Amino acid sequence: MARKTRRRPAKQEQLKLVPGDYQFPGEKNGYWVAMGVTIGLFVWLAFMVWVLRGQMFAPHQLDPLPVIGLPKGPAWWMLNLLAYPWVVIAFANLLATRHSAAAIKKAGRQAKVMPNNYPDLHRLLANQTRISGMNLPNMYLLRAEMPYIYTIPGGRGTIVLSSGLQEGLNDDELGALIARELGHINSHHVRTSLAIKYMTNANPVFKVLFFPILIIKLFSGGWADLTDFSADRFAVLVTNNAEALNLALVRQAVLADKQADITVEDLEAFLASPGDMAGDSKQMERRFRIGSFIGSQPNLQERITQISDYLGSDEYIQAMEKMEQLRRKAGAAQSAEG
Repeated sequence: MARKTRRRPAKQEQLKLVPGDYQFPGEKNGYWVAMGVTIGLFVWLAFMVWVLRGQMFAPHQLDPLPVIGLPKGPAWWMLNLLAYPWVVIAFANLLATRHSAAAIKKAGRQAKVMPNNYPDLHRLLANQTRISGMNLPNMYLLRAEMPYIYTIPGGRGTIVLSSGLQEGLNDDELGALIARELGHINSHHVRTSLAIKYMTNANPVFKVLFFPILIIKLFSGGWADLTDFSADRFAVLVTNNAEALNLALVRQAVLADKQADITVEDLEAFLASPGDMAGDSKQMERRFRIGSFIGSQPNLQERITQISDYLGSDEYIQAMEKMEQLRRKAGAAQSAEG
């Protein structure tokens, strides 16, 4: 008798923003070139150690090696060598986030952004994740004068925001920077970029021990900069407000530089028409001063330019069509809940 089988219903693909919708050209390729070189190098090292092991020791000495303390049969020591790049990335992340973890622990549960203590901030974060089809990450607001926002890895991700940045921006600008962090989370940038950033400023001993990260950095080229471009694109799509993102990027730099004598009105006028030098000498001096400041900040001018270029691209039009679907879906879900 033939056995009846139940046919499982086909899984419906979840509608959400994926990196391919907004990824800056060259970012994906740069990442995989660096990873491919690193993986290939460690595969070669593992193979060479395997060959040398057989040449240096008699067969009866290879089961097990006292130094390694692992049996030769499964060759777990080889797997450990192949896993070394991922181990050092994880350890670099642990070292890079230890101060943040301590600050979050010291601030206590009241620093976590939740509906009962920071309703507006939580609503903003929830709306952006709902629109983009993401899971809601953790978010903490720490009392600090220094203006910063960044993401630490683990689980759904954790966004850390300072009160100095929150108080220095309006709601639209703050929303644009939060959306950027969501873009990094959605693109899986955080672990690798954080490890690279940590190794850039690490002491020489750690640079030697964590040399796989240096290899990744060397062969990734400008990958870290391209991740910022991709996150900017994500923020433009989610907020539908490129002007707020441009203002937020510059104002964050201004807040961090105590010597910068630039007002919000100056920035808005400059970003509205950066190439317009008409007017009196005072206006020309203001534009020159703001332009010089933006040019002095690493990659800031390039990021503003690429945002403008993206708005006129076919990729932006296609991504916005998907965003309209996501907004309708999010609106329908919110209405059903209400």
